[in-house]
Formats: sequence, structure tokens, C-alpha cells
Amino acid sequence: MAARDEPPTLHSKRSLNLRFNIPISKTSRFWDSLAQGKFVTTKCADCGKVSFPPQADCPNCMGGNVEWVELGTDAELLTFTFVQITPTSFVDHDPYVVAIGRLKEGVNVLAWIEGADPAKLKPGEKLRIESRKDPKGSAYYVFVKA
Repeated sequence: MAARDEPPTLHSKRSLNLRFNIPISKTSRFWDSLAQGKFVTTKCADCGKVSFPPQADCPNCMGGNVEWVELGTDAELLTFTFVQITPTSFVDHDPYVVAIGRLKEGVNVLAWIEGADPAKLKPGEKLRIESRKDPKGSAYYVFVKA
């Protein structure tokens, strides 16, 4: 479709605030375990695929026969980025570092690195996952330098 044939579009500079509820009944064990300081995920009992984040069904063989396994908390830094201009949902946060770390179990995890100087970070560094609770009591996890 040529540009002149495109339907008219309304553009707006208004902010759009989203509120949503995400059902977590099939993965609630992850959040419950995290609140207790344990880091768990799902593993397919049929094909052996370990998934992170936890999945209700195996993304590899599409089977629904998953079991819960505990993951280690040691990771290796693969890559990172320093976020200086934060999105609206993180406007109350100082600039932060988001990283991908690989666990010994072979899964990659995305998380903030707490207290890290981005100028001193290098891929290959050792990280550790730790659980935290936000002011409302919800569990989350971060990387810290090991």
C-alpha cells in the first residue's frame, strides 16, 4: 500500500497510563519462592528444557508436563546497558543498569544490577541473584556483583 493510500491516522501526544492484571496462577510458585529468597523456574519433564522465566507450558515441545526446579544464584554477565533516561513507569528511580546474566544451568536472566558503576562493568564478571521486596511487599530480584 503506497503512503498516499494509507488510511488516515490520528496522532496524539497525550500520555497513556496502563493498568493491568496478569494472571499468575500457573507460575505463582516462582513469586512465592522468590519472597522466601529462593530462585526457581520450570523444567519440562518430557524434553528436559529448563525455561526462564517460568512457563506453564514448555516452549520447546509445547507439552504441559513441567516441574519446578531450584536454580543457582551465580551468574556471568553477558551484556548490559545503562539507562539514564527512564520510562515513565520508572520515573521515581535513579538511572540504572539492566543486564543479562547466564546462570550455570544455562538460562539467561534479565535484571537490574544493584549498586553497579557502569563504567567499571565488563562482560564475564561474576554476578549473584538476590531477592528484594518493594515498598508494597511484592518480591522481585536483582543482580549484585559477586
